[in-house]
Amino acid sequence: MKLRNAVANKLEMHGTDVVFADERVRSGGRNVRLAEAASSGEIVVEDTMEYGDLAKRYQQSTFGAHFVEVGVDAATAEIRVRRMLAVCAAGRILNPKAARSQVIGAMTMGVGAALMEDLVVDKRYGMFINHDLAAYEVPVHADIPHQEVVFLDEADPTSSMKAKGVGELGICGVGAAIANALYNATGVRVRDYPITLDKILMGIA
Repeated sequence: MKLRNAVANKLEMHGTDVVFADERVRSGGRNVRLAEAASSGEIVVEDTMEYGDLAKRYQQSTFGAHFVEVGVDAATAEIRVRRMLAVCAAGRILNPKAARSQVIGAMTMGVGAALMEDLVVDKRYGMFINHDLAAYEVPVHADIPHQEVVFLDEADPTSSMKAKGVGELGICGVGAAIANALYNATGVRVRDYPITLDKILMGIA
């Protein structure tokens, strides 16, 4: 509205019948090209944006907790994930099957990030050494145990659908849960991913 008024004032149209249409400005008996207002000098208009208070009154984030059980070979330090559980508070779940599949897929990605996926760079030339699926390991079916997902009964009051996003909730926390389970089983605390055999053996020794 402020921009419309500024253009009208520049064209000396001060009536209440100013109309902007078809790249022209009309008021009373006058009919002027809109480009004339811009060609005669700059038009500066400042305004502010007012935000509502929903973000202050409500929490719109999603929350989740991950529980993992691992087994570690005492001789080789090979680690296997045996069970996984994700408990999610993501508002009203509109499509339980799709939401569960999303979280399970994200949990699988979390296993890969925590235990396998290590991008190796040749520091001499700045090139990736393991740049294909033959050398860059990702989880396969044999690496993934039984996975459970529990959605808490919750509704988001700020949304007309009472729903929240569930996209990244399944992967956040998986790595930490695996690292904590490893620590609980072996007493070895690994703080950098991926958690590989050499890091575990170094701690056991």
